[in-house]
Amino acid sequence: MLLTLNGCAAWQQNKWLKAHRQNLTRLANSNLPAEQKLDGLINDYVSFMRQDLKFVNPVKGIKYVQKYHDQNEAAMEKILRESQAWQGKLSLVDNLDLGLRTAKKPYINELIDLGPKFKRKYKQYAFVAKMAGKISGGLIGFIGKDLGF
Repeated sequence: MLLTLNGCAAWQQNKWLKAHRQNLTRLANSNLPAEQKLDGLINDYVSFMRQDLKFVNPVKGIKYVQKYHDQNEAAMEKILRESQAWQGKLSLVDNLDLGLRTAKKPYINELIDLGPKFKRKYKQYAFVAKMAGKISGGLIGFIGKDLGF
């Protein structure tokens, strides 16, 4: 019975990883505006953190995190570069408007709740903290800092 449960858990994790990879690759290669790409990236990352925090065994959790980052790093970096270039071109007024819109996004409350838990769980793994910081910092520099990333 235990082998069956482990097999089901591994199957579920692979299913999640495949869905994340497909979603992030599609976003990175789409013609969507940078803000929508960033929203999609952050929604995906929140979903990923929610899944990962379900792991009781930290070894299995870090393997899941490593696979997610290995499979999706290029797509995430591409989205973040586009977002930073877009945000860099915004005027002060547009930047303030973006900050207000971002504060109202549905994923913000979950990110505020999950981000510190995720960071605490994996604080000894530098690559996790680095990517989590990039994702939250991609929102807007000052918002990422306020979220504790």
